[in-house]
Amino acid sequence: MWQVPGWRWWNDSVKTGADIKQKTILTIQLLLFAACWLGSGKEISAQQAVLQGLVTDHTSAQPLYGANIVLNPESDEHALLGTTSDSEGYYRVASIQPGRWVVQISYVGYTSYTDTLMIREGESRSLNISLEPDDAELGELIVSGAGGAARREDGAQRISPVDLRRVPGPASGDLAAYLQTLPGVVSMGDRGGQVFIRGGTPSENMVLVDGALIYQPTHIVGFFSPFPQNLVSGVDFYAGGFGPRYSGRSSSVMDIRMKHGDLYSTSGTAALNPFAAEITAEGPIRTGQTSWIVSLRNSLIEETSSWYPIEKQPLRFQSQFAKASYIERDSRCSAMIMRTYDRGRMDFDNPESIRWRNFLLGGRCIALPEDSDILLDVNASMSHFTNSVGDTDSPFGFTSSISRINTEVNLRQYVGEVRFQYGLHARLKNLEYDLGEQFVGFDMHTESQFNIGGHFETGIPAGDLLLQPGFALSFYPGTYGVTVDPRFRFTWKPFGMETGEVTGAAGLYRQPIIGISDMRDLSSVFVAWMIGSVDDSQMEAIHTMIGWQQTLTDGFTWSVESYYKRIRNIPVPLWSPLARFTTDLVLAKGDVYGADLRVEYNRGRLYALIGYGYNHILYESVQDHFNEWFGEPLQEYHPPHDRRHQLNALFSLDVGSFTTAVRWQFGTGFPYTRPIGFDDLLEFRDRLPLTRSERGVRRVILEKPYQGRLPTYHRLDLSLSRSFRISRSGSELNLRAGAVNLYNRANLFYYDVYTHRRIDQLPFAPYLTIEMNVQ
Repeated sequence: MWQVPGWRWWNDSVKTGADIKQKTILTIQLLLFAACWLGSGKEISAQQAVLQGLVTDHTSAQPLYGANIVLNPESDEHALLGTTSDSEGYYRVASIQPGRWVVQISYVGYTSYTDTLMIREGESRSLNISLEPDDAELGELIVSGAGGAARREDGAQRISPVDLRRVPGPASGDLAAYLQTLPGVVSMGDRGGQVFIRGGTPSENMVLVDGALIYQPTHIVGFFSPFPQNLVSGVDFYAGGFGPRYSGRSSSVMDIRMKHGDLYSTSGTAALNPFAAEITAEGPIRTGQTSWIVSLRNSLIEETSSWYPIEKQPLRFQSQFAKASYIERDSRCSAMIMRTYDRGRMDFDNPESIRWRNFLLGGRCIALPEDSDILLDVNASMSHFTNSVGDTDSPFGFTSSISRINTEVNLRQYVGEVRFQYGLHARLKNLEYDLGEQFVGFDMHTESQFNIGGHFETGIPAGDLLLQPGFALSFYPGTYGVTVDPRFRFTWKPFGMETGEVTGAAGLYRQPIIGISDMRDLSSVFVAWMIGSVDDSQMEAIHTMIGWQQTLTDGFTWSVESYYKRIRNIPVPLWSPLARFTTDLVLAKGDVYGADLRVEYNRGRLYALIGYGYNHILYESVQDHFNEWFGEPLQEYHPPHDRRHQLNALFSLDVGSFTTAVRWQFGTGFPYTRPIGFDDLLEFRDRLPLTRSERGVRRVILEKPYQGRLPTYHRLDLSLSRSFRISRSGSELNLRAGAVNLYNRANLFYYDVYTHRRIDQLPFAPYLTIEMNVQ
């Protein structure tokens, strides 16, 4: 591992083979960047003109991802140039010859913009456009939109509000429910809120909300999150192989952008169902320039579970969100605040309860000034998370909390055809934990970590190939020193093929803080955050992936992506032949490989998605107990989130004012450690026990770790909704009837080997959702 203290990293590091190899790679990258900067761009830009800008929604300033920008010279109607806008609404058209050009910008459901521009030689012009919604086309937005589950752009899947609302469920659309329809994303069930992505644990996922990090992004009821469809503007989801802009996590990234409020009119939505109630409202502060949006959500399942022939569900959650935005033609700035609270018991007969809280505060500005070729993204945020476990009627037994202050500046610009993305960040974290005897050697502690760093990535076009080398740089005074994570991505359109694309990525990913869970218990959701673990080593992972995506006909797309991850310095609980509460921590290493296949159809009023994921996770650990019991200190095992096969099917059909949605999920069983018997422990330390009359303490004797498999999981969800317009102003009443687990499959969630008692996930649970939209 190339990791040295101080700034003299280039000359003073140990001359190992890995050091020399990584330095050679970085040297080549730096020379390549310099050559591109000095040689490729300036001469080209002096000859050809560039048009760039931001495309947004006129009423809310939301970026319109996938807007079409077409340039047509008046002298030749067939010499077209064009592109589409990205997730920030940014577009760029280069290689424009001098002359008069007709510019047309269009997006489904919006009135097109058309203008004639006189383009001069070598000119770099900014054109920021706000498109107005077209009432005659708004209905098409329900079934249309850029992106999709089978498509990638720049390595990311773009998730839109349209995608969220297709998933059946009591909510009108939720990010947590949608993620569970994707291959490679594994959830432990309908409670706990744990999400595992391509072999990574929940603490290895980075989830950003308008640039602010949220540590626990889901609620304790698994298909709810603080991100309902009516708050989310869009999500960039990287299942792996993400670029150097994102550093500090080793598995995946979800970059969530929240909506701005309406700049021109006030409106609101209220929804009620047996699981939760929520209210959202938005409107202008100063018409056309500033806006607000607020949302409140509170669970009802603890009160309404008595309506069903099931055990009372001791689960509660709530979230609050508010955002104010200031919009100008060439920039948009916002400030937001978010709070979440969750509390519940995983084992209903056990008084032990889990609680967690998130608090986020942040501000962000995105700007593309007139006549500037730099897209600027600046944000500052504060995040706080705390979770605790203990008996409901007594002070909680152990707690862990973490706070993070972050400031960063990200820039994007072009020199000729070469794209440069770079930025700087400064982060301060404060961690506290009181674990009692949960983990031996980790009791009570408070620690802080400060780091500064930056990232650099370039996009170099080479015919049909786009190369994206880059690196993330971090400096941790007093702990890890300087670290450099090289990363490389590429896209290739074979032989200029517009309907098919090969994508690939490779890179090194380090994680300076660790979220530790007791993996011995599948239902445990408590996370202890700390800097390093065991020997103060950073967790690190090497990602490699390659994929293919193709559009066969209009609306029909398929993709396949294979991946391999090599993970080191994974903190895991020490295996013991006896089931017990306390444990030591040891380090393991792991190998993850698999593939995701997606087939998607989106045409007219029908949407269909079928996804299959194959995933193989293998850990390797050296422990003394292994040598004592099995004769070998090194053992290999599959951790408890190793779901080998997963199949998801999602269908949505619009007929008139009715919408039908169906989702079916199937997953093979998780690994678990099988008990092989019981014994009774008699203590001789205080006195001689009466062996004929005292039984001692009952203990479970365990087999090798995770050699068994739980039963398979499958579930069918269904919903039918209809909208009623109730006023000329556009107010609507939406009714949604449906059921969770339609054929009442008994899916196992928790099993107590002492009492032979099982707790299942939700049985058949019908619901009716009433939603009122007031304009």
